[in-house]
Amino acid sequence: MSTRDTEATITEFFTRFGAGDRPGMLELFADGAELAVAGADTVPWTGSRVEAAAIDEFLRIALEDVNTEVFDIDRIVVDGADGVVLGSLAHRITATDKVFASAFALHVRVVDGLITSYRMFEDSHAAAVSWAG
Repeated sequence: MSTRDTEATITEFFTRFGAGDRPGMLELFADGAELAVAGADTVPWTGSRVEAAAIDEFLRIALEDVNTEVFDIDRIVVDGADGVVLGSLAHRITATDKVFASAFALHVRVVDGLITSYRMFEDSHAAAVSWAG
């Protein structure tokens, strides 16, 4: 894989996400990368992950356990290795058929074209409500 800059790596991640390319998304994470989403334990995608298998499980949940109805990126701001993505989303939770909608901010750190840190900030209360049966 060729080295990409921060914005190109973030853009490529979302291109692969939109295509449902889980292996392609996973290969954009560096060994030892940390992925973290704050929120209630009842929401399967929350928590901190550092192992490739755990990050892959996060990606599986994002692609299989929810149906993304809206995913709009309003802005990507880059300062060297750090990128911040601002936008909004709406996911229909497959298990409950409830919609989780939220604005989001994502902080991504990219080193040598690979994601070393991925931290998502969203309405964690709304996410927990949508996962409740």
